[in-house]
Amino acid sequence: MTTILRTGAVLIHPSGDYMGNLLWPGVLPGEHQEALPVAIAAISAQGYWASPFPEGDGVTFNRYGETPYDPDAALADFRAAFGFLDLDVLDPGEGQARALARLAGDRKIICTCLVPVEGLRLEAPFDLGETRFHAPVDGEENRLADHAWQELCDVPGADVNPNWVPGARASGTTELLGLALIERKVEFPLSAFYESGVSFDSQSKLLRLAMEDADHALDPVRFDLCHYRRLEYLPAKAGWIGETGLAYVIPEGRALKARFLQGKPYVLRVSNNWLGLEIDGGSLSWAEPLAGMIVDTQASDEITLTLKAALRALNRAFYLVELEASFLHLVYAIDALCEPDKLRGDRHRLWISAFGSGGDAARFAALLAEFDRHYGVRNRIVHEGATFAGLGLVGEEQCQFMLGLLGGCILTFVREGFVTRRAAAEFAFDALTSPAITPYVTAMASTHFKLPLNADKGFTEHMQP
Repeated sequence: MTTILRTGAVLIHPSGDYMGNLLWPGVLPGEHQEALPVAIAAISAQGYWASPFPEGDGVTFNRYGETPYDPDAALADFRAAFGFLDLDVLDPGEGQARALARLAGDRKIICTCLVPVEGLRLEAPFDLGETRFHAPVDGEENRLADHAWQELCDVPGADVNPNWVPGARASGTTELLGLALIERKVEFPLSAFYESGVSFDSQSKLLRLAMEDADHALDPVRFDLCHYRRLEYLPAKAGWIGETGLAYVIPEGRALKARFLQGKPYVLRVSNNWLGLEIDGGSLSWAEPLAGMIVDTQASDEITLTLKAALRALNRAFYLVELEASFLHLVYAIDALCEPDKLRGDRHRLWISAFGSGGDAARFAALLAEFDRHYGVRNRIVHEGATFAGLGLVGEEQCQFMLGLLGGCILTFVREGFVTRRAAAEFAFDALTSPAITPYVTAMASTHFKLPLNADKGFTEHMQP
């Protein structure tokens, strides 16, 4: 097992014409790399020929001379020479890939990921934060010679044919060139990379991680351009091409080779049967700040994580087939972001409307009435099992309102730059008790709270530190 002091490794004995191998996951830590030449010299002095792999992830060896190879003695010799390794003989039942995955422990590896997207039409490549979007090769506006990943093409002569495009029978990495691609730098568990080499089905874990990261990078784009009024413009979930999930993962360094992943990592999927989304970098407004503040950031404070969850929820809602499920998903995401806690009834509507309106009085007045009406629909669905059709409502319109409300709340958090949950709560309460909004609160003539709100028990308890 890999620890702070020693790196886990496995020994594969020589067999017939095959050399023996000493293998460890990834590359050795710096201090172990420095000790490697000394270990090679020590094992060579014991009568073995040994040479490190150029990739840095192991040593090949054999016994030389007339002394027969003794497996038990060899294991003892290698343990003595390679004291920085926690060394055991490879169990044939476990296999090399599974053993290295186990020995990798919690180590990580940085990879460049290329994930295709169906239903995303790009006229030219563009950058969004740390994400690069590549347009597909079409032989006209986007030629193979100009594609940043032209080396993925394995078709002879394609590089000298300016009109070449991937055909319908293109496969492997060549197929990727005919699709819109999302390029990202991603940190993966090293164990997942090794597991992906065990079998076809074992690719699923790494494939899911690559697809989910790429799809998250699409979230700011969907935030700007997608809505329930025109669902036909929704792109497919990143990675799904037809019935198959695809991704190309390129690890940093030489120890691991790139993998073309393909499979069906999920039993169910949702795709758009219509037009898809056409975009260019210049048509985006909020996508750039959202990419920087939410998608690309490594921050893990409570506000950043809350915003990440809210943006993710907003985009997941599009792919829930039942509109009632989408509607409720958005309602719950609004509550999770704004955290009304024990505020119920009219107090709850006031609290959410304060965030959704950004504290603007005119917007607040219109939003409060609409939110109260739509929340009544929520109650009918949750408590009575009602459907939009049964209520005589257009589900897309109901979902669009909640989508807009969640989006407004997200933008309030982004614009105001809240650092803590406490700061967000103070913003909402200050807005509700402001001279501009107080008349609208008073006009509700509600029996659920006491005026002024500073004297209301529900709000004062909610605002307790």
